[in-house]
Amino acid sequence: MAKAVKPKAPAKPSTKAPRIPRVAKSAPASAATLSVPIDPTEPPQTKVVVNKKTFVERVMISAGVNKGQARQMSEAVLKVLGEALSEGEELSIPPLGKLKINRKLEKNGDEIMVVKLRRPSGMLADARGDEKTPLSPLAEDED
Repeated sequence: MAKAVKPKAPAKPSTKAPRIPRVAKSAPASAATLSVPIDPTEPPQTKVVVNKKTFVERVMISAGVNKGQARQMSEAVLKVLGEALSEGEELSIPPLGKLKINRKLEKNGDEIMVVKLRRPSGMLADARGDEKTPLSPLAEDED
């Protein structure tokens, strides 16, 4: 004898919203030209801001002077640079490069300058060492 087939009960409607597959949004074409490829093995670079204290310490080490002298020298140099740029002068200082003001405006009483710094490879070589100074500051051993 054949078994009777029971009719299937209608399926209960689900209370969950149907799952819609996500589609990755692509970046605009212009973003591809501006982005830098990221190497997963390299840690992300963080922006280093050198404050006045660190700057003075670096000058102290580089010039071989005490902290008070380094502070005086640094403040004098920065003051002269700031005044020259405020006057609209173009600076050509070989270890640093060539400084030129692109735009200058005032906002809320502050002077805002957009400065262009050009450092040709020749200037970078000059900053590494002169022919007059020895490569190593240490004296050689006498055997």
